[in-house]
Amino acid sequence: MQSNSKLLSDAQISSVVANGICVTMTLKNLLEDELTLLQKYFDEIRSPGTPSQLPEDAMFYSMTSALYRKKSLTMGELSKSISAPTSSTTRMMNWLVDNSYALRLSDPDDRRIVRVTLTDEGRKLHEYIESHIIQRVRETMQLLTQEEQATVINVFDKLARAFNLSGAKK
Repeated sequence: MQSNSKLLSDAQISSVVANGICVTMTLKNLLEDELTLLQKYFDEIRSPGTPSQLPEDAMFYSMTSALYRKKSLTMGELSKSISAPTSSTTRMMNWLVDNSYALRLSDPDDRRIVRVTLTDEGRKLHEYIESHIIQRVRETMQLLTQEEQATVINVFDKLARAFNLSGAKK
């Protein structure tokens, strides 16, 4: 990979890694804090018969986001798209299915393949949670100038492409 910039020192790379981990963990904690705060709002909007407790887990949001965007995925595709082990993805999917937020369906082209998708209730829940998370991130990003915001977005897009994370803009 060629670069027009000079090489970074070991200390600079260590700083990037340490800061990246801190930012990642902070974002994960922010998401889990938001899910906890949203529990009371969730109680108000949930349909009768749906569970009363949301999982306080970033994987929950990651999975519903991937399914919301892609409509239906195999478990392997879902695990890859959120960079999580299949065993963890399966546990969360079991919760989603057991609580009527997702369905497992046979692939119309090959009945041996099982696809997963959100139910209408799952889509509604994801939209509600996402609206609150977007508002929280918007408030945080307002601490930055427009130029800094554009830089943050650009850097995260480039890093996602470099790490081949699905959902990254090509």
